[in-house]
Amino acid sequence: MAKKTTKQGVKKPKGSSATSKAGVPNRVRKPSPSLDVDEEEVEPTVTELIAIWSKAVDTQMHFNEMSAKSRQLGLTFVAAALGVGVVLMGNQKDFSLQARICGNDVIIHVTVLLILAALLALIGVRKLDLGVYHRMLRGAVTFGEDFEESVLRPRAFKLNKGMTEAISHFSRHDNAKGTGTPRNYTGSGHKAAEKKIKSFYNITMTFLVIASFSIFIFTNLQSEDEEKTSRKILFEISE
Repeated sequence: MAKKTTKQGVKKPKGSSATSKAGVPNRVRKPSPSLDVDEEEVEPTVTELIAIWSKAVDTQMHFNEMSAKSRQLGLTFVAAALGVGVVLMGNQKDFSLQARICGNDVIIHVTVLLILAALLALIGVRKLDLGVYHRMLRGAVTFGEDFEESVLRPRAFKLNKGMTEAISHFSRHDNAKGTGTPRNYTGSGHKAAEKKIKSFYNITMTFLVIASFSIFIFTNLQSEDEEKTSRKILFEISE
């Protein structure tokens, strides 16, 4: 007598997909790959390294260009204020304001106000340049120096310094030199580029302060001379 087999007694082979009650096959999870498998480290080729280095140089050039444009903007403010001031100085009476400071009547020429406005604009540009763009440039240069020293030069170029390192060396030393083949770099009088930029801004701002103060003194002395002359003329006429 043949044995009857029920559906419950039938075992599905391993690897086959199970079927739901609705007749829709269920997904079978595949075994996850072992995480203990040692993978070989693939080193980048020289071409790939040069591509990374080229991108780093482009980033340095971008931030350097932004810094240069900000300084040009500051100098534009200064040149515009001085140019307009020279034109307005030819007619002092029409472009002068009277004010009372510490109980004394003084004359403030519009040129003084223009120069002070240029000074404030230059302070803002200085903050933007040194506080934002120059710091980004320093980060890009630091990465470039590290990349050239640790990765690029040992793999691609047998040099004592890469391009970024050489530029930094000549920028930071007053009497920098490179002699021999490959080049041996020497130099003394180390001075960071940030200090040179600060000196540029400080000299320009000092000039603006001296210029505005000198114009202020000159216009008031000239006004006093004119007043004395007019009084003398009136006194002679009265006699």
